[in-house]
Amino acid sequence: MRPTRPTSTSTVRPAFRRDTTGRLRRPLSVAAVVTLLAVPAAGVAAGGAAAADPATTASGEGDTAKITVTHWDDLRDWNRGTFDNVWPDGSGALTIDSNRAGARVTYTDPFGDGTARRYVTGSWTSPVVTPGYAVDESISSWNARTPTGTFVETTFRGRLADGTWTKWYVMGRWTSGDDYAEGDIHRTSVDGQGDENANIWTDTFSARTGHEPVAFQTRVTLLKPEGTNASPKLDGISTMTNELLGEYPGTSTFTLGRATELPVPRFSQNIHRGEYPQYGGGGEVWCSPTSTSMVQYFWGRQHRVPPRELADVVSPNGDPQVPYAAINTWDYTYEGSGNWPFNAAYAHRFGLDAQVTRLRSLAEAERFVSAGIPLVFSASWDLDEMPEAGYDTNGHLLVLVGFTADGDPVINDPASPSDAAVRHVYTRANFEKVWQEATGGVTYVIHPSDVPLPTHPAGLTPNW
Repeated sequence: MRPTRPTSTSTVRPAFRRDTTGRLRRPLSVAAVVTLLAVPAAGVAAGGAAAADPATTASGEGDTAKITVTHWDDLRDWNRGTFDNVWPDGSGALTIDSNRAGARVTYTDPFGDGTARRYVTGSWTSPVVTPGYAVDESISSWNARTPTGTFVETTFRGRLADGTWTKWYVMGRWTSGDDYAEGDIHRTSVDGQGDENANIWTDTFSARTGHEPVAFQTRVTLLKPEGTNASPKLDGISTMTNELLGEYPGTSTFTLGRATELPVPRFSQNIHRGEYPQYGGGGEVWCSPTSTSMVQYFWGRQHRVPPRELADVVSPNGDPQVPYAAINTWDYTYEGSGNWPFNAAYAHRFGLDAQVTRLRSLAEAERFVSAGIPLVFSASWDLDEMPEAGYDTNGHLLVLVGFTADGDPVINDPASPSDAAVRHVYTRANFEKVWQEATGGVTYVIHPSDVPLPTHPAGLTPNW
């Protein structure tokens, strides 16, 4: 079965593998939940493990689920929405309008020293979007620049079939910095927002049964400290929505017809075990920022962390960019670096466009690999579902870097003992199933703006 969500009276965290608390086990940890077996460093050869689900879809693209990503990132897009004390600057990014007084709000950082600070605000609200189906879940991801002391807040609301609107739900409060002495807030998701219409599971809107929106709006609020000039800048916002996902349709047909592998750098999270224990205990829980860093560094020196910012990072086994990424994606409410949109926002800090979406199949992912774009996948599995991995996990991220000639995915798996051991080949049937059934195909798409994304499959809702 695909992930299912709770009824209106359920309290469990929906749609993904769950722990006993009901919370979505986002990829905080592999080490804490794995059962290790002896696995060759290079992974299992193509076809080396029995497929858990031999069914193959008749169509190469496979699933036809309604999944849509709506983007706003240029002047034409901004003009479709509503401006409140924000305006496009010369680069086309939205910034707080310095020529207007603007509203003031007070915010007390729940992880700070208790000081209530005053901020000048401005916001942009999207037009009403009608996707053409009842929205079961939604994830917003943003590309923003946040000078010291500033931050952005993304919110979402849905219009129900009877015409009423839900409240605005906070999808994240983001800043790229951590200079708390100079006024940076602690970046955070917001718990405790659930009501009769929906729950927010860290970064995911999940509608209650019978309360699925048929339309939605997304809003981004920019905040800068009162009395300062520097403003955050919003370069783009994306909102992914999907209908209630049905049965996993079976293994998709390999469409490339050839072996393809991108030269993505290989970083192991496990060489950072015990580093910076205040961030989840260390590298054994840093699969998401490690995966994000692999894709970030694939795109070249101009998108890497400047050496001066890594100078003080303690990383005795190398790859200081990994603990740096973990620290700078940390969600202080979720207590982890596996917040999906925070990882996308982190990648944008280094000049990359990034979004969180869901892909329907590995056949869709093949389009990206063919276009030269590696992807970050979120999945979980039991050992008998993925024996070739050698461990089980209730939440993990890894990087798709290519395919064998037989169509098996070539994966950079950060849950490896060394950088040299990161490359693996996993069985297509097994891997696609656990990725789709565990998270509905959650994927980070990270690329430079001058590298175009592939075309969408004909006849399906555009999901990137």
